[in-house]
Amino acid sequence: MSLEQWENYYRSGAIATCPTAVDGGYDLEVRQAWVAFFSTLPDGARLLDVGTGNGVIPLIAAETAASLGRRWEIHGSDLARIDPVAQVRDGAKRFAGITFHPGVGTEKLPFVAGHFDAVSGHYALEYTQTAAALAELHRVLKPGGDAQFVVHHADSILLRTAHASLRDSDLVFKETKLYRKLHKLVTMEQATPGVTERATHELRAAIQALKQALPAARQAGGGRILTVALDATQKLLEARKTLRPELAGNEVDRAEADLRASTRRLHDLIEHARDAAAMEALQAEANAAGFTAIERLPQYHGGDNLVGWLLMMRRP
Repeated sequence: MSLEQWENYYRSGAIATCPTAVDGGYDLEVRQAWVAFFSTLPDGARLLDVGTGNGVIPLIAAETAASLGRRWEIHGSDLARIDPVAQVRDGAKRFAGITFHPGVGTEKLPFVAGHFDAVSGHYALEYTQTAAALAELHRVLKPGGDAQFVVHHADSILLRTAHASLRDSDLVFKETKLYRKLHKLVTMEQATPGVTERATHELRAAIQALKQALPAARQAGGGRILTVALDATQKLLEARKTLRPELAGNEVDRAEADLRASTRRLHDLIEHARDAAAMEALQAEANAAGFTAIERLPQYHGGDNLVGWLLMMRRP
């Protein structure tokens, strides 16, 4: 998994991946699934959210506790070096009372056995070594404790969008070579008119190809990567007017690296999504770890938009 790319993503301040509400968190049926799970916890309960990222699930838990007039001990762990308090806007206020544990893999948790009343994970469990992670989650749960996870579904709208976005990425990086052509143009110093004209023509052709592909990409569920690339190109061409060539080139390289990181995260998502057979294998691992009452359901958002599997289990 591209851990560095996820760390860069979390440093951007986003608290969730997708689908998100106006405030950047989860809403509708996805949020309702988590509120329903947390609402069963008694006052004084301890909760651990694994693969927490920038804390979107602990935030829902804290808001649920407040709405019920209960106080819970809430923890969030992640293998990535997260810092939601510092990196999310108003993080100190939003995450007050929540304890985060960066650099902690789910396969080896720094908690005593039976410490938690519940464990959770949203687009998290599938990124672990699942057998080891489930055994460790069973260890830190109290007898009678519940676990709930949302797992990427191989047939979800998110996977279809990811595949469409990767096709867009190929168009940007492999077919048009947009950033290489942009870099060539902005770093030119004392180039002859003919060389500059040729570089400008090549870049314009690449831009036009992306613009022509954009409507069909959007119809197929993609388009975001093309839009980001086109917007970045426009801004970088403007910056070229005031920056020295080598500095303009550095900015192009930075923009290209950011977009390539996005595509690596998409590859991670696709690689770790689960079909029905893979979920059955995951449930068998949960059973082997000692969990019971193991159940899975499709998780929808906004009606009939499939966004994952809802996986529930209990430590007897």
